[in-house]
Amino acid sequence: MNQYEVALLIMALVTAFVARGLPRAWLWIAAGALSFVVSATWWRLHLPYHPAATLICDALVCLSIYSLAREEFEIWLFNLFRLSVLVSLLKLFGVIQENLIYAAALECVNFAALLLLGGTGILAGTANGGHTFGSWIGNFRRLGRSLRSARRSPPWFTIPR
Repeated sequence: MNQYEVALLIMALVTAFVARGLPRAWLWIAAGALSFVVSATWWRLHLPYHPAATLICDALVCLSIYSLAREEFEIWLFNLFRLSVLVSLLKLFGVIQENLIYAAALECVNFAALLLLGGTGILAGTANGGHTFGSWIGNFRRLGRSLRSARRSPPWFTIPR
């Protein structure tokens, strides 16, 4: 493991702790981690078409989130995984040439997904009450309620359960 993977692991563990009150947050953290582990293993074993393997892993997570999402923050998470799929497509088509830029872009998306889950977990705590420390806390409560609101549109497909 390199220092970026260690940082991602620590952030995933902290996010899992902070977002423990969110329904299915651990599911999405685990799905993203599994996708990361499979694609990183593919890269380390020097198997062919690494960006395609990463694209498939992220697309599976993306489709799972889309079909199972119940709350608005999950739709935002779905969009972040779509961005990850786009980054892999850009690498496959040669728009992104450097492996370092490709890896950095994927890491940024992973960190953004963890920040979304952790931030939503923190905002969910403020949305459920607590002490008021001024009028600005009301903005955080409203944002937390918005992210935790029910999904606006049903998926056009569902994964059989």
